[in-house]
Amino acid sequence: MVIEMESKKTNTKLYEFIKEKYNFSKPILLQDVYASFPEINKNTVRSILKRLNEKEKVIKIKDGVYALPNPNSIMGKPTVYTSDIIKKKYIGDDRLIIGYKSGLNFANKLGLTAQTASVETIISNAVSNRKREIKLNNRRLIIDAPRYKVTNENYRLLQVLDLLNEFERLSEVDLKPASKSILKYISGLRLDEDNVEKIVSTYPLEAQVKFYKIGGHYAIASK
Repeated sequence: MVIEMESKKTNTKLYEFIKEKYNFSKPILLQDVYASFPEINKNTVRSILKRLNEKEKVIKIKDGVYALPNPNSIMGKPTVYTSDIIKKKYIGDDRLIIGYKSGLNFANKLGLTAQTASVETIISNAVSNRKREIKLNNRRLIIDAPRYKVTNENYRLLQVLDLLNEFERLSEVDLKPASKSILKYISGLRLDEDNVEKIVSTYPLEAQVKFYKIGGHYAIASK
């Protein structure tokens, strides 16, 4: 009887937390729930969410991602955009950046190509070391782990080094004219010389040479 009461108390505590912190347009990540309740066994958390899903109190969007039902919808479906899930799960926000967009779409953002990729490339701390393609709702993504841990301070540098590593494939502009856009993007980053060298050294030699050739290290302000 006591165990049953404790179980109900835990269920209520977790559900009330979800209702207070989230709305029907905000994805609920299982990892975030774990972090908010370190005193509750992870298996218990998963069981509670499974029961809440069965009762349609929360809706499972994909493995590890849930949302509250939309009270304004006839079907009660959540209004969670795939882009919000991607940002929450793989990229983060201004407080804690854990990933970034890479590849052809980043080159397009810098004005180095007119092309865009239908399959977006995301580099994230939340990904294991195995590069792979996943499907999120109707959207396909290539996800991969970074060569160096992504932080708020270094993600722009990592984006540029990824670009330089595949420059001939991604850019329609030669390196010299492209350098203006590249340097502007990393201008003023606050990283010390040792940190910059550590990050750059994790990339192939050809990317390193390009970075120093365009004066990338001069564009970054030392702490």
